[in-house]
Amino acid sequence: MEQKPSLINYFSRSLIGAWQLIKLNPRAMDYFDKSVDGFWKSFWAIILVAPLFFLGLGVSFDAAVEQGHQVSFTAHVVEFLLRLPLIALVMVYFTKFLKIDAHYSEMIVAFNWLWVLSNYIILPLSMLISTGIIPIEVGTLLVVVVAVYLELYVTWFLFKQSLKISGWLAFGVMIFKALFTLSVMQVIIRIF
Repeated sequence: MEQKPSLINYFSRSLIGAWQLIKLNPRAMDYFDKSVDGFWKSFWAIILVAPLFFLGLGVSFDAAVEQGHQVSFTAHVVEFLLRLPLIALVMVYFTKFLKIDAHYSEMIVAFNWLWVLSNYIILPLSMLISTGIIPIEVGTLLVVVVAVYLELYVTWFLFKQSLKISGWLAFGVMIFKALFTLSVMQVIIRIF
């Protein structure tokens, strides 16, 4: 009888896979559990990021409001909770429409775990800026550079590798995902 790895081992291997994506390793997909069970387990990403997200929101929210930030606390929380499920839902139809859905679940698994690692890189930087440990000018530039690398270049690489598609098509998928995410946030801001 085959023994299943513990949840900690599963998380560790998935996060190593996400790190390999950040390093642009073409074999990064080998680290992920591409089974149906692995697909559903990848949504644990929300629970794994939640403590850091709420800590960051607690540290940064008041300072952001003082600087004129108009997004409510509730809107941030709703967007955080809905981001991965909505991306998974929309991408199932988008990849079917483009006839690139053969590796859809693998793409979602990798995307969810990359999202965990991205948050654990960007959120602490944001907190260090909010608390004044990193000067706002330097910190903002640093966050923008890191976010562009992760949200655009690494995400493009993820789509290319996981969906097994051309670079140009992966670029289109990455742009669609970015526009969808921005649109959802705008709708949530208007509602909350």
